[in-house]
Amino acid sequence: MTYLGFRSSGSASRQGVLFLALLALVAIPVLRAQSPEAPAAPPDPGAEGIGLRERMSRLVERVKYEQNRIETLQARLVQYESSELLLEPEESQGWFRYRPPEELRWEIVEPDPMVVTVRGDVATTWYADLGTAKVAEVGRLSEHVLVYLGPAGSLETLMKYFTVRVEFPEEEGAPYYLHLTADYRRVEKYARTIDIWIDPETFLPRSFKVVGASGDELLIELEDMVLNEPIDDEEFILTLPDDVEVTKVDLKKP
Repeated sequence: MTYLGFRSSGSASRQGVLFLALLALVAIPVLRAQSPEAPAAPPDPGAEGIGLRERMSRLVERVKYEQNRIETLQARLVQYESSELLLEPEESQGWFRYRPPEELRWEIVEPDPMVVTVRGDVATTWYADLGTAKVAEVGRLSEHVLVYLGPAGSLETLMKYFTVRVEFPEEEGAPYYLHLTADYRRVEKYARTIDIWIDPETFLPRSFKVVGASGDELLIELEDMVLNEPIDDEEFILTLPDDVEVTKVDLKKP
């Protein structure tokens, strides 16, 4: 399995970029909050008269609050890739579907069809035009999506591995912006930085970018987001044709 849209042999480092991208999308805004009780009212990071530290704390709590209200998430995605292997940035389009806590489908429709599904502890990537697929055990998505970095599960955990800079919106409708810079070598081999733009109305990601260790960039924008509409179970079950060549990938190998 290569990271979203890159069609190479699939090293562990690119496995890491894929799951960092998924973490940016689901572990920060969507994963189940650890606290069994939600606050009585949604925290307001835009409230007047509070300091930056308190504003950041309220932002984290707000995304947890909104996450707890999510039953399903669907969106159209536009993906931009920039790499030394590409003559020019490549644009792809597709769909994203997620049902907490353990079911995900990431589908690129054009120009190169590809489907990534995560169901339970198994991730499958299918390149339809190449007739190949890769399967990896990732553990529980909500607990081990960053198994190669250590325990995962929340923004606080991610901040243990990255230095975080936050920019709060100055204009109405502008997103919250988080820039994360890797603090440890074991993280840098997967990504140098992660950028996340959080929608000020839904407190879900509007877009995010991962810059890999080699400088490759993956930018993803989510559009036409739909929340809490039913998703058919079949969307998360990837049935491969008999003639597809399947390779198992060990994410723990360097």
